[in-house]
Amino acid sequence: MADVAVIGGGISGIACARALAARGISVDVLDRGRAIGGRLATQTLRDSGTPWDGRVVDVGASYLTADDPAFVAVVRDWVARGVAREWTDTFHVADAAGIIGPKLGPMRYAAPGGMRSLVVDLASRLPADLVDVRHPVDIAGPVEIGSGGVRVDGADYRAAALCGPDPQMLTLAPAGPVRDALEHSPTWEPVMSLTAVYDGRTWGPLDGVFVNDDAVLTFVADDGRRRGDDAPVLVAHSTPVLAAAHLRDPAAAAPAMLSALHQIVAGVDPDWFTVKRWTYARPTRSRDEDHVLDGVVGAAGDSWARGPRTQAAWVSGDSLGRALADRLAA
Repeated sequence: MADVAVIGGGISGIACARALAARGISVDVLDRGRAIGGRLATQTLRDSGTPWDGRVVDVGASYLTADDPAFVAVVRDWVARGVAREWTDTFHVADAAGIIGPKLGPMRYAAPGGMRSLVVDLASRLPADLVDVRHPVDIAGPVEIGSGGVRVDGADYRAAALCGPDPQMLTLAPAGPVRDALEHSPTWEPVMSLTAVYDGRTWGPLDGVFVNDDAVLTFVADDGRRRGDDAPVLVAHSTPVLAAAHLRDPAAAAPAMLSALHQIVAGVDPDWFTVKRWTYARPTRSRDEDHVLDGVVGAAGDSWARGPRTQAAWVSGDSLGRALADRLAA
């Protein structure tokens, strides 16, 4: 049996496992999804009737930025090996009537193989003799604390790390400071992600568009430029209010999103589209602390470490892994 159960196979959980393994501590990573990656999620186009079937589209996190020194080193390694790429430092700004103009910002990084490939790459480089990544694993109940460690879904470990969205991890947290922290979580906003495939590129040169003061959309990414193949694919993210109104029926959000996308960016209707629901897309605010740890149970994720950003999730998971390694070595 491994020393630590890391619950959650997103970038936070994999960063936590990486930090533990670096100290020689064995880990079981347990993820509920059909694939690891969390909200660094991709979708493969299938049955679209377009030439782009088989292409991967980023439907979760749109990009990442990096300024934390440790995470910058990780990103530079990805770029050096072609796993990630510099995408752009310029997005456009729009309102409900259309695009207003460009806006300079930090360098945004994307992944030729889709954002999920970044998590897969981190996981693939973990030592196989110390880390076992398992999915899909549905954990039946809360982590139980005993005299010798913890019990997770009937298996005994020395410690457990809850690395995922607070509302999901709350159901697994035992009574105590970790559960208390998760109960006082920031509000989490939902988002609908619409992928639209076109016959050709009808819009001008742009990478992404921040949409201000619109009731329907907040951001549009040119997935062709993001991935570097210039495919005529746009991915639009909804406002939280629109998403909350359609959580039970995501497809019902499509007409409003398509209309707004037509007006603001594309100018025409797509040949094919689909909608993905993210019930817990992002926290409305973040904590200054990198993680919470009480004894042998901790929690990390992108509501910690001054998030919400992909970097924050990595920093939070890495920090928790190092803190647990110190605790287990004491």
